[in-house]
Amino acid sequence: MVNFLQITEHPQINHECFFEVMRDFRKGGLTPVIYKDFIEIVKNLPSIYERKRSDYDIFNKFNLINVTEEDNSIIMKEVIKRGIERSKICWHPKASNTNCKVDKSGRIIVSAAHSLQNNGVLSKIVENGHVMSYTFDKGDFEGKELGKNHASIFWGFCNTHDAIFSPIEVTEYIKTEEQNFLYAYRGFVVSSHKKLEVSSWMNYGEQSDNDIKENKKIFDDAILANDFSVIETEIFELPLFYPIAASSSFYLDFDFEGNEIAHSEERMEDVFITLFPSGVNKTYFLLSYFKQDSHLYKNLGDQLRKRDNLKSDISMLIAAHVENVYFNPVYYKIFIEKHEDDLMKIMHEAQMDYASLDENDQIKAQISLTPNNYLTNPLKINFFGY
Repeated sequence: MVNFLQITEHPQINHECFFEVMRDFRKGGLTPVIYKDFIEIVKNLPSIYERKRSDYDIFNKFNLINVTEEDNSIIMKEVIKRGIERSKICWHPKASNTNCKVDKSGRIIVSAAHSLQNNGVLSKIVENGHVMSYTFDKGDFEGKELGKNHASIFWGFCNTHDAIFSPIEVTEYIKTEEQNFLYAYRGFVVSSHKKLEVSSWMNYGEQSDNDIKENKKIFDDAILANDFSVIETEIFELPLFYPIAASSSFYLDFDFEGNEIAHSEERMEDVFITLFPSGVNKTYFLLSYFKQDSHLYKNLGDQLRKRDNLKSDISMLIAAHVENVYFNPVYYKIFIEKHEDDLMKIMHEAQMDYASLDENDQIKAQISLTPNNYLTNPLKINFFGY
């Protein structure tokens, strides 16, 4: 059995996306000539629950070969690239072929937008034209330096509708209801858009698609009605300049006291977070949620104030749930790099679930690895070094 057939045993992976790239790049022995027959056999394999190694013998007639680590890297990069290309949409509620600029084929022209202001927030944390983040690469967790112009890029708006963010890009933060709404909206879009990119090759399931759809509808209706009051924002100020910036959205299973947060069946209720430095002696942390979700998240803000442990608490929310975070490179080397092993551990615990399958390869039980006390920061991760 060649090594790349193992991905057919992972129900969350859309293996055809990988096989298509291998066919086009002539990797692993896959070619357009044999591809149709190959895929037909893949589709008729026994269920994962019942599969035996001998079931793969039928592929021997294709003279397939193992893919190397170098080939795996090439294939993965192309899979990601195609996922990004497929997911280029304008998220604005008025987006359409008549309201957005289109190319000759009539497709909306989506431009590269920054989830964190390139000439605003990112310019405040840059060092020699670069910022720092972290990433999983070949199973390792490590810091990654990249040019400021390439940081926090996502393909989520046309040029016309990207202007919706002007009040937080050309104006200093003055805590207006509109600014708080836009920070929350951008956190939602960048996080959801990343899921859209990945969902071309990773199956998150119908519930995930529905969660994005239902949360987007609330934002869309508010934008169309010019009603920014649907968002509640808890504003926290750190009285020092920290060269860190983050924007994202996610749901929480537990609060800071370890109490379980009971989500509804209709949609997964998210929080939206933003972290950015302002001026020379201040850093803002915004914790936002829909007002209709206050019964789930209102106590988070109360706990953050009551606990009086803001640096640790913000560190954990970001460390466990946010990948769209950037640092000044020197600051990263001094204060963040030492936490890399713990960051990998906490992100794995907070974001990864295990599942058991039935005879039809459908999930019958899902087990979360998230400890109920993880927000208390047992690993002592600290993003605020002074």
